[in-house]
Amino acid sequence: MTATTTGLAIKVEGLSKQFRIPLDHSSTLKHRLTHWRSASRYRALDALRDISFEVPAGQFTGIIGHNGSGKSTLLKILARIYRPDTGTVTIEGHVSPFLELGVGFNPELTARENIYLSGAILGLDRAELHRQFDEIIGFAELEQFVDHKLKNFSSGMEVRLAFSLAIQAHAEILMMDEVLAVGDASFQTKCFDTFARYKREGRTVVLVTHELEAVNTYCDRAVLLDHGRLAADGSAVDVTAQYRRAVGLAAEASRPAAQVERRGSRDVVVTGVRMLDERGLEDTNPLAGAFVRVELGYRIQNDSVADFTCAIWLIRSDGLMVSEARFPVSQYAQVGATQRGVGGTIRYDIAQLPLLEGAYSVYVELQGRRDGATYDRLDHAIRFHVVDRRGRSGLIEPGGVFSLVTSEPPLTGWPDQFDSTA
Repeated sequence: MTATTTGLAIKVEGLSKQFRIPLDHSSTLKHRLTHWRSASRYRALDALRDISFEVPAGQFTGIIGHNGSGKSTLLKILARIYRPDTGTVTIEGHVSPFLELGVGFNPELTARENIYLSGAILGLDRAELHRQFDEIIGFAELEQFVDHKLKNFSSGMEVRLAFSLAIQAHAEILMMDEVLAVGDASFQTKCFDTFARYKREGRTVVLVTHELEAVNTYCDRAVLLDHGRLAADGSAVDVTAQYRRAVGLAAEASRPAAQVERRGSRDVVVTGVRMLDERGLEDTNPLAGAFVRVELGYRIQNDSVADFTCAIWLIRSDGLMVSEARFPVSQYAQVGATQRGVGGTIRYDIAQLPLLEGAYSVYVELQGRRDGATYDRLDHAIRFHVVDRRGRSGLIEPGGVFSLVTSEPPLTGWPDQFDSTA
């Protein structure tokens, strides 16, 4: 590792790392004694392949990707735990890696004793640990268990202690591997507050995580790895959206295709259904908030059809009906005995798709307006996946607008069970 260019905390150039995975049990003594003539067999696993990127000082960078994409391997190389096969890593500043919380903990020692033991491994001297001791225990919410042996702790208590200790390390560069998986919801909120503080302090942070919401909230930039290669590098919102899109497409491809279910008298038939974007191109992976058009072709098959309606439903993958829209076709087109064999195309335009990330289907039906008879119905006529670049949770975007009033006293009138002064 050498000094880096001014303004850069981390510089990675042409980084590659390969592991040899044994295909048999030749590493055991028994196997070697009984198969002394056979050669060990291995397969090569390219964990990282020609990775290059830079992290400016003070930037909060997220590293995301599927399991096995190379995220943890990359972080361990940055933390000087692994050596790369090819390429260089240049780092400026003291590094504190939170790769495995609780490393150095001894289950036979108390929480107090483990703080001093593990703190020394993190590079904290005894005097500093003594000054910060109450803060560490308080953050972990373990005041009543400070002199209990770690072997009697729950897993949640142990990881709270580990995280509380780890954040005491005063380093310019922090590297974290899935530290958001610790503790319950309340403790995770405290972890997020810590990240917010790091961001305010302008520390350089490299965060490996599957929590895309956290990446969008705290990271200035994200790096996406895919099977050891750099698949994307850019703003957190754009890269997480690309990852969500890829995951959604993969999930859709692997999911057994929902068969189109069709029923009805066929007095009027559906001749085609498709989903288009604002350019008029077919798109079954629309963006949240984008223009979407559903087109449905129909043809009249029976002279007796005098009045009919087109119904379109948007259904989430779990069966929840999101919306229903109806169009009285016969009010806009001639229908009657002379119209047999005649048809047209119905367009249903959504100016701004209000749905958030998820898998959905379009159901369509042509039905009699007066008697409700089903002429032609197609369930799962179109299967589509909405991609939300902003990574929001929920079902819809209601389009609400926030505002703040400071020119008058705050609103009062909490219910009695709430303390309005808290």
